[in-house]
Amino acid sequence: MYRIAIYGIGGLFNYGCEAIVRGTVYFIRKMYGEDCQITYYSRNYDYDKSITDEIGINIENIDTKSTFFTKCVSKAIDILKIQAVPFFNAEFEHIISNSDIIFSVGGDIYTIPAYTRNQKRYRYVNYLVEFGEKALKKGKKLFIYGASIGPFGSYDKALEYYRRHFKKVSGIICREQTSVDYLKTLDVADNVALLPDPAYLVKDQSEGKTFEKKYIGINLSGLSIYELYGGVNESVFLKLADLLANISRKNNKPLMLIPHVLNPYEEQDNDEIFLEKLYEKLPEDVKAGSVLVHPESFIDAKNYLKQCAVVAAARMHCAVNAITVGTPAIFLAYSSKALGMSDFVYGSRDWCIDLKNIESELPDKIEKMLNESDAVKALISDCRSKVTEHYAEYFSKHKEDK
Repeated sequence: MYRIAIYGIGGLFNYGCEAIVRGTVYFIRKMYGEDCQITYYSRNYDYDKSITDEIGINIENIDTKSTFFTKCVSKAIDILKIQAVPFFNAEFEHIISNSDIIFSVGGDIYTIPAYTRNQKRYRYVNYLVEFGEKALKKGKKLFIYGASIGPFGSYDKALEYYRRHFKKVSGIICREQTSVDYLKTLDVADNVALLPDPAYLVKDQSEGKTFEKKYIGINLSGLSIYELYGGVNESVFLKLADLLANISRKNNKPLMLIPHVLNPYEEQDNDEIFLEKLYEKLPEDVKAGSVLVHPESFIDAKNYLKQCAVVAAARMHCAVNAITVGTPAIFLAYSSKALGMSDFVYGSRDWCIDLKNIESELPDKIEKMLNESDAVKALISDCRSKVTEHYAEYFSKHKEDK
């Protein structure tokens, strides 16, 4: 019986991460059989356990409390750009010794932020790469699944660091073509495959139920808006509230504000807190018919997304979640992953907006999507068929490669 580890997720309060774990479990069981032993290594044990219990996998708590000393050392490493990852060795050894196969999963876990890579010399070391190197040296199989890869900038040492590691990995299963193309620029191709995001594998538990599609769904976060305005203050909330009010009035539809990440540790990364403040700033005539909902999971969010005629989402997995239930979605992009996902779903980037252009483009884009709803739904239906076909082909080809 295979012992299989899922590692790399910060916490399932991010419903996109929940979807990745759920989809990865489905993928693993199709590849290695229902009797394999799957363990998810969690940094948010108390919350995550309810999800892992539901899907029938083991969970281990790997969260460690930072001390004043560890915080000081970590800060010094960042400032001095030291290429090291301290304090992880015991965690690495524990996971590696208790696993035969490891799935490194997550969204933007193999990339370097723009503000870092724009520097001439920067810190590029990644704890998942360090972990992977140790696992491979111990003879373990290591797969990267459901991640977006790159970019890593133009610093030669950074590029070589990632190139060297990726060439050794047992398999890299990318979720969009842009990552596959980027890996080719690093001369990494032989162990790379393209498969739809794991979120597409998560079953809709209310399939067959019908909902009135009366709302325009909106997903925004403090994190995404910070990227747009460089901060979040009263004037930003008023500006966004005015934008959304005009969209609601123009299309004669109320708004549904839908959080998709409820980070309890970082307010800026908690959609619910941000959307509560935004909801309060809506004009009374718009607020009267609009709702701020409180989904409890990725699965529960589907029930709200089904009530929307269209969804505009900054969280990529919120848009994907809408698409999985047949609701047209506009990707509000603040990273390259949304571009690749729009390409996959729609065959173009017509329904993807750079978050910087939200004020000028979103009103017309929502109106156009509502007017072209049937054509967009046909593209979504084709996309969902592609997901089934891609995975069936992959399982048929690779199931024996264990």
